[in-house]
Amino acid sequence: MLIEKHTYDNGLAIALWDIQESEEELMSLLNNDEVVAEEIIPFTSTKRRLEYLASRCALNELTGKEQRVCYHENGAPYLADNSLEISISHTGHYALVAIHPTAKVGIDIERIGDKVERVKHKFLSPAELESIDTRSSKIHLTILWAAKEAMYKVMGIETVEFTEQIIIEPFTPYMEGEIIAHETASTEKKTYKLQYKVYPEFVIVHTI
Repeated sequence: MLIEKHTYDNGLAIALWDIQESEEELMSLLNNDEVVAEEIIPFTSTKRRLEYLASRCALNELTGKEQRVCYHENGAPYLADNSLEISISHTGHYALVAIHPTAKVGIDIERIGDKVERVKHKFLSPAELESIDTRSSKIHLTILWAAKEAMYKVMGIETVEFTEQIIIEPFTPYMEGEIIAHETASTEKKTYKLQYKVYPEFVIVHTI
C-alpha cells in the first residue's frame, strides 16, 4: 500500500510503497496489465516479483496513469515515452520510486542494520570512516551508503569507485537533512546536494 507521496520544491516527487499485498492483489491494482505479467515471468524470486509490481503501482500513483518502464543495458530504468526521469529502489518489503520532469534522478532506500558496519570499508574512504559519529554509527553509515547509491544512479556512469570517486562531505546525522557530495568519475566532476530522511527501519536519500 502507498504510505508516503511527496513533491518537493525542486520538482522531485517520490512514492513509498509498503508491500503488504499478494502478487494477485498488486496485479489487480495494475488492471492485470498483460505486458507487466509477461515482464515478471523470468523472475524466479517471489520477493523480486513483488518489488517489481509494487514499484509499478507506486509509479502509477505518482503520475496518475499507467506507465511503461524499460531498462538501459546497465540496468537503469527509464520510461518508454521519455516523459519523465525516474529512479527506483527497494529494501525489505518497501519499494520506492522517484520522478522528475527534466532532471536525472538518484534515489535509494536502505535498511538500518548491522550489515553496513561489516561492509563500510568497501564504500567509504579513510576520511569518511574517520567522520562517522560513534553515537549513531548505524544511522550515519546507512545514510552514507544510501547517498553513494543515489549518487551512482544520478551520475549514470557504469563503473564508479565508491571509495575514491564519490566523496561525501562530513555531516552530523539528524532525522533529516542535506548533505553535499562530489564525484570525480566524470569529466565535469560535479557537486550534488542530497536530501536524506531517517525512518525507524530505513533511510531514504535522493538527489537530482
